Amino acid sequence: MTATELPPPLVPLSTDISGLPAFMLDVERLFASELWAISTGEEFKAAVALWGRAWQQTPAGSLPNDDRLLAAFSGAGARWKKVREMALRGFVLCADGRYYHRVLCEDVLRASQKKEERRQRTLAASRARRARDGDEPTPPSGGKKPNENNETPHRNDERNDHRNGVRHDDRHDHRHDVRHEHRDDDVTTTVTRSHRQDRTGQKKEDSRPGQACEPVPGETPRRAAPATDWATRENFDRVEARCRAALPDRGPQDPQIGPMARLEADGYDLETEILPALLDAAAAARTPVRTWRIWADRVAERINAQRLTRAAQGLPATPAAPVAEEDKIDLGAPFGRWAEPVLRTAVAKHREMGGWVDHLWGPPPGQPGCKIPPRLLIVEAA
Repeated sequence: MTATELPPPLVPLSTDISGLPAFMLDVERLFASELWAISTGEEFKAAVALWGRAWQQTPAGSLPNDDRLLAAFSGAGARWKKVREMALRGFVLCADGRYYHRVLCEDVLRASQKKEERRQRTLAASRARRARDGDEPTPPSGGKKPNENNETPHRNDERNDHRNGVRHDDRHDHRHDVRHEHRDDDVTTTVTRSHRQDRTGQKKEDSRPGQACEPVPGETPRRAAPATDWATRENFDRVEARCRAALPDRGPQDPQIGPMARLEADGYDLETEILPALLDAAAAARTPVRTWRIWADRVAERINAQRLTRAAQGLPATPAAPVAEEDKIDLGAPFGRWAEPVLRTAVAKHREMGGWVDHLWGPPPGQPGCKIPPRLLIVEAA
């Protein structure tokens, strides 16, 4: 086929997609293609590599008709001749002597159109902003743009006079109001907040300690709000001791245990929720945790997820309080002591589905040597 018989390039040379480093991959179209169905892994790898190289070429979506370059672009190297036919599947040789990928060129044209539309919107917004603010004349070489501050000395004088006049008027009005207010009330108060100006001319508010302020006569001084029950040193020490005992590395070298204590104040149970979630977070941690606040955030996230899961299963949002050791049922060695609700659940599941864990609870109900108390079996049978 001669050059005159070849189709024209699928993408104009002026097409610009610079700044767009990626293209969309139609997964359904890929899985339905012959390339996916009949290519080997090496052939498919070479084809995808050529797609990426074609997207970066000029014109975009094309490749040079040079086997040496194509072998390098595909990563096949010396095996290029074995994968060439399948790797170039979808490419068409055009009149300019380059290969164009039909599907990829569709994305190139679409991306170029979107980029041009975005550029036109930006230009329109810039023109609208200049029309709203007024056209600014081009400044002379080496000079500044004229504006309301430096356009003319006359304007600067007006601005300074206005600023000084307002400042003096405000100061006079403030002194006058304060003087008359003190005269009418006949009381002396101490100003607790003062205003000063920083380098930019803005007013800054400077607070003084409340202890340094004199009380207003006739007014009961305010007292600080009492600390809440959880924000006490005793409670902090208790929570910190339990958390450090639970963590394998004794926890971070952070004295601020307040975030962990706040979890308990927010309604999370320390023994049944906080400590198990803390152990779970510690097992999942890949890097050292330096502060208790980070631990508290991870613990709260896990507890909330567990509560949602329990609610979805029809269970109470919070697990039941742990049973005291003295209230557990002793099954003897080597089975140990178990809470009564656990044993009742195990018996119910055994009656329903037939499952039983011998190494935990001994022989199942109804078998010789069963360790389950008869009262639990009678209640379950009833």
